[in-house]
Amino acid sequence: MTEENRAGFETVEEDYEFLDTVEYEGDTYFILIPATDSEEIDGEVFVMKLVEIDGEEMLEGVDDGDLFDAVYNIFKENNKDEFEFLD
Repeated sequence: MTEENRAGFETVEEDYEFLDTVEYEGDTYFILIPATDSEEIDGEVFVMKLVEIDGEEMLEGVDDGDLFDAVYNIFKENNKDEFEFLD
Protein backbone atom coordinates (compact mmCIF):
# COMPACT_ATOMS: atom_id res chain seq x y z
CA MET A 1 0.00 0.00 0.00
CA THR A 2 1.37 3.40 -0.87
CA GLU A 3 1.76 6.06 1.80
CA GLU A 4 -0.93 8.04 0.01
CA ASN A 5 -3.41 5.16 0.27
CA ARG A 6 -2.43 4.49 3.86
CA ALA A 7 -3.27 8.10 4.76
CA GLY A 8 -6.82 7.62 3.47
CA PHE A 9 -7.20 4.47 5.50
CA GLU A 10 -6.10 5.96 8.82
CA THR A 11 -9.42 7.78 9.12
CA VAL A 12 -11.32 4.51 9.65
CA GLU A 13 -8.56 2.42 11.20
CA GLU A 14 -10.16 2.23 14.65
CA ASP A 15 -13.55 0.97 13.47
CA TYR A 16 -12.51 -1.31 10.61
CA GLU A 17 -9.89 -3.89 9.81
CA PHE A 18 -8.12 -3.41 6.50
CA LEU A 19 -8.02 -6.47 4.21
CA ASP A 20 -6.70 -5.16 0.88
CA THR A 21 -6.80 -2.45 -1.76
CA VAL A 22 -8.12 -3.01 -5.26
CA GLU A 23 -7.47 -0.87 -8.32
CA TYR A 24 -10.48 -0.75 -10.65
CA GLU A 25 -11.06 1.55 -13.63
CA GLY A 26 -8.42 4.02 -12.41
CA ASP A 27 -9.75 4.28 -8.86
CA THR A 28 -8.51 2.79 -5.59
CA TYR A 29 -10.88 0.86 -3.34
CA PHE A 30 -10.32 -0.40 0.20
CA ILE A 31 -11.79 -3.70 1.35
CA LEU A 32 -12.67 -3.52 5.05
CA ILE A 33 -14.45 -5.51 7.72
CA PRO A 34 -15.72 -4.25 11.08
CA ALA A 35 -13.02 -4.32 13.76
CA THR A 36 -13.50 -7.08 16.31
CA ASP A 37 -11.49 -8.99 18.89
CA SER A 38 -12.74 -12.26 17.41
CA GLU A 39 -10.75 -14.24 14.86
CA GLU A 40 -14.00 -15.02 13.01
CA ILE A 41 -15.37 -12.75 10.29
CA ASP A 42 -19.18 -12.54 10.30
CA GLY A 43 -19.42 -11.92 6.56
CA GLU A 44 -19.95 -8.16 6.61
CA VAL A 45 -17.55 -6.60 4.09
CA PHE A 46 -17.28 -2.96 3.09
CA VAL A 47 -15.90 -1.58 -0.16
CA MET A 48 -14.79 2.02 0.20
CA LYS A 49 -13.55 4.26 -2.62
CA LEU A 50 -10.60 6.59 -2.06
CA VAL A 51 -11.76 10.06 -3.12
CA GLU A 52 -10.36 13.56 -2.89
CA ILE A 53 -12.61 16.27 -1.51
CA ASP A 54 -11.29 19.81 -1.19
CA GLY A 55 -7.73 18.52 -1.55
CA GLU A 56 -8.13 15.96 1.23
CA GLU A 57 -8.27 12.19 0.71
CA MET A 58 -11.26 10.41 2.22
CA LEU A 59 -12.99 7.07 1.98
CA GLU A 60 -16.50 6.94 0.55
CA GLY A 61 -18.82 3.94 0.75
CA VAL A 62 -19.73 2.18 -2.48
CA ASP A 63 -23.53 1.99 -2.80
CA ASP A 64 -23.73 0.83 -6.43
CA GLY A 65 -24.29 -2.93 -6.35
CA ASP A 66 -22.63 -3.60 -9.71
CA LEU A 67 -19.54 -1.60 -8.76
CA PHE A 68 -19.38 -3.31 -5.34
CA ASP A 69 -19.58 -6.73 -7.00
CA ALA A 70 -16.90 -5.89 -9.58
CA VAL A 71 -14.43 -4.66 -6.95
CA TYR A 72 -15.26 -7.44 -4.49
CA ASN A 73 -14.79 -10.10 -7.20
CA ILE A 74 -11.31 -8.75 -7.92
CA PHE A 75 -10.56 -8.89 -4.20
CA LYS A 76 -11.77 -12.51 -4.04
CA GLU A 77 -9.66 -13.52 -7.03
CA ASN A 78 -6.57 -11.81 -5.61
CA ASN A 79 -7.05 -13.42 -2.18
CA LYS A 80 -8.51 -16.84 -2.98
CA ASP A 81 -5.54 -18.57 -1.33
CA GLU A 82 -5.72 -16.48 1.84
CA PHE A 83 -9.45 -16.45 2.68
CA GLU A 84 -12.27 -18.98 2.46
CA PHE A 85 -15.19 -17.35 0.61
CA LEU A 86 -18.64 -18.82 1.22
CA ASP A 87 -20.50 -17.52 -1.83
